[in-house]
Amino acid sequence: MLLERMSESDRAGGMEEIFEILVTSFKGHSGGLPMEGDLAWRPATDAYETEEGFVVQMDLAGMDPANIEVAIDGDTLVVRGVRGDIAPPGKKHYFKMEISVGPFERRIQVPFEMDPQSATAGYRNGFLYVEVRRGRRRLYARRRIDVGE
Repeated sequence: MLLERMSESDRAGGMEEIFEILVTSFKGHSGGLPMEGDLAWRPATDAYETEEGFVVQMDLAGMDPANIEVAIDGDTLVVRGVRGDIAPPGKKHYFKMEISVGPFERRIQVPFEMDPQSATAGYRNGFLYVEVRRGRRRLYARRRIDVGE
């Protein structure tokens, strides 16, 4: 193989270029929001029931609320979007890389009947909060929820 015939330093340089291409591939993501099944990361999420309804708290540090889509689809809460890379442009040599960027999607099934019209979403201190009250499910197939700050 080609990599076997390359010197150790050439192999390392080639691998760095490949890695750089993979890391920056989402930077220019200009299409629509990702679809389920696309290459995606999964933000940490808490979902819990309260006396009034259901709450989802999601860790989305560094996000622009305009890049977050929240919707109710039947009995499922759908949160998806794209987190861009905020690192400065140019060649980088990573020693640790743990901050996920690119598209994400989470689907959380609500375990009881809810009123989709009561749903609210807000973004504070790097966390997305979505709340929906108990109630009769109406015949809406899907409802988008604006994310406020």
